[in-house]
Amino acid sequence: MSKQRSGPLRSRRPKDRSDKADAVLAALRASAPVTVSALAGATGYSRPTVTEILSEFAAAGVTSESEPEDQGVGRPASTWDLRQDAGFVVGLDLLPPSGLIVAADMRCHILAAHLVPLPNAAADERLTAVITAVRHLIAMLGDHGPLRAVGVSTTGRVSEDGTILRADLSPAWSGFPLAQRLREELGVPTVVDNDINAAALGEFHSRRQDGRIRPHGDLLFVQLRGLHTGLVLGGAIHRGHEFNAGEIADFLDLRLDEHTRVNDAWISRVALTIASVGAVVDPDAIVLSTPPESSRTAVCQVLQALSSLKTPSSPSFAAEVSELGWAASVVGALHRALATADQALTGSTRPRPVTLTGTSVIQSRLEKGQHSTMSTNHQVTTRTLRVGVVGVGARSSFTLAAELPQNNGRIVAVCDPHPLVAERVRSRLGRESEDVVITSTIEELIATGIDVAFVTTPDDTHADITCALLEAGVPVYLEKPLATDLDAATGILETAYRTGTRLYVGHNMRHMNVVRTMRDLIRAGRIGEVKAIWCRHFVGHGGDYYFKDWHADRHHSNTLLLQKAAHDIDVMHWLADAHTTEVVAMGGLTVYDKVTDRRDNSDRLMGDWFDENNWPPLEQTDLNPVIDVEDLSMVLMRMSSGVHASYQQCHYTPDYWRNYTVIGTEGRIENFGDGEGGVIRLWNRRSDYRAEGDETFPILGDAGGHGDADVLTITEFVSFVRHGIVTDTSPLGAWYAVAAGIQAAESLRDGSTPRSVPELDPELVTYFTHNQNRV
Repeated sequence: MSKQRSGPLRSRRPKDRSDKADAVLAALRASAPVTVSALAGATGYSRPTVTEILSEFAAAGVTSESEPEDQGVGRPASTWDLRQDAGFVVGLDLLPPSGLIVAADMRCHILAAHLVPLPNAAADERLTAVITAVRHLIAMLGDHGPLRAVGVSTTGRVSEDGTILRADLSPAWSGFPLAQRLREELGVPTVVDNDINAAALGEFHSRRQDGRIRPHGDLLFVQLRGLHTGLVLGGAIHRGHEFNAGEIADFLDLRLDEHTRVNDAWISRVALTIASVGAVVDPDAIVLSTPPESSRTAVCQVLQALSSLKTPSSPSFAAEVSELGWAASVVGALHRALATADQALTGSTRPRPVTLTGTSVIQSRLEKGQHSTMSTNHQVTTRTLRVGVVGVGARSSFTLAAELPQNNGRIVAVCDPHPLVAERVRSRLGRESEDVVITSTIEELIATGIDVAFVTTPDDTHADITCALLEAGVPVYLEKPLATDLDAATGILETAYRTGTRLYVGHNMRHMNVVRTMRDLIRAGRIGEVKAIWCRHFVGHGGDYYFKDWHADRHHSNTLLLQKAAHDIDVMHWLADAHTTEVVAMGGLTVYDKVTDRRDNSDRLMGDWFDENNWPPLEQTDLNPVIDVEDLSMVLMRMSSGVHASYQQCHYTPDYWRNYTVIGTEGRIENFGDGEGGVIRLWNRRSDYRAEGDETFPILGDAGGHGDADVLTITEFVSFVRHGIVTDTSPLGAWYAVAAGIQAAESLRDGSTPRSVPELDPELVTYFTHNQNRV
């Protein structure tokens, strides 16, 4: 761990000096690396004052000064930056069965998130489990410097000094001085808050940092599970005289759980209660949260009832659904930890709020494991989903994630007419043929009574299979691409719209950490307004993956701009918050048509022939008898927002990974590697070549592929089917991705003539934009 000083400077500063230090720190975070002159201009303070404050920060191990490279004209000014090892803070969300532990650096970017089980035991034993997990995280993040502060969220009534006065869900905590004990064990300032209050603060800052609520605004947070509320007034948590502000549940029984009868009377009572509190507080926003196990429909009904209660003279507050879900409390705890660290560093009694980035790391961690109060006292038993799998090929084993505890599914039937289906059920799904029903037609599969289906068949079969399942009322997880031609792709959306059956398309890259971190950086404004996105896809395993089976045949795949590029086009659309409207492309079959060693591999799966020793490409063997798809493609796109994008795909590179570059009006980001061990680099100051960039963000998870993202997409699909949660993936996004790929292939095969992407029926766009709800 770094040895630099980390002590507070507060005792040496009068109040106005502390406020100046806080202003310099905020300006440094917003624009580092930056010159003293620029900081003086941003803060309005003199250069000597800014220089002295920066020097004090440097003495505390937080900042460093970089001498500029000699560029031959005059003497350029040096720049100041936050050190990579400036330290970090930890946020804890401690619930009865588990603890969520999250670290963020002094640049306010989340570094890691871990879930740990907590024993149902005496207070000291639970504390030991927490401290052990925190110390493990400290050791893992040693290169980032010292731990500077800890913020804690926990259930129960919590006093100002961090003592848990009452803990109904964790009785062992009652009367326990949690903040004091953590401070003694970890040696850093520690603050503790009630979990509902912390969630309110997290939701507040989520809106404050992108300008949707005033920095000193008010927010009323309502968790419907127990009708618990939290208040943020003037930008700070309001705790009340006895630290019990907002505990409506102490007087009313309006909880939402598995026993609640959600009828008009219940909805009216809840809406009137919330509106009454809202009328007293007059907040900027009211945020409703519901556990994943609860019906999201009930929340929508409460929101509608709230809207109907408004009169011309009533407050015009906005009522909306929680954005952070179970991550809200730990996000609030992180904001408190960062404020505490800043207070120790600058002496300011109320440090400026920060912009926290990288929250997708928390969401990803939560989706991989259970972390909620519902896991103990309010355990909900959900019926095991009967899962059907259509197509037991190379990709089918990922469907086993439906059987993880949080998804509570069971594969009970498969559909595959292949003569080796029983053997593949054993090798891909780990089941004996007598343990599942094996069918050869979709009609037979539907007749088994499955609740949901996964479609993992060749691309040209997607439309017929998916539409048949949707018509039968079976929700579908469809592997991308959506379809191989526009009519079929549109037909799938139309069928889902007409029947109202849930449709989910497995664009799992939206759940990959590399993509989510880049999107977080964009949404946090770190590179300004996005203007260009470039993607280079080095498909080093392309010969084995796509040129030894049906993928190589246009009749089955149309183009690898669907099977492969649909992933990346969807990602670029998501990063840009737009979709392609015009394309032009060029490319060709440049290598694999020259390989004469061919074989019909229909009796094998990709794992049977994959070998990294199949190199170089022209020495490949056992290629598909028909090869008429391109192995090299380059596409230019213009999007609905005016963003320009390019995509390059090559199937015979020695290495296998993808590289995104996103360029904005104030900087650019680029990834190096797309899984665990890779990094994202950000450049936001003008210079010559600098390989290291200005900031570096680690890529977490997805080591060796997108297995972690597969789990997250399947978990999201199951939650969508069970509870109607808002999903990050979208059938509409899947349609836009294949539409761009199909039009690009037509352009490529027609002398690189430009193509336009047709428009969809506005009713379909509205339906899928609203999470498959009719509005």
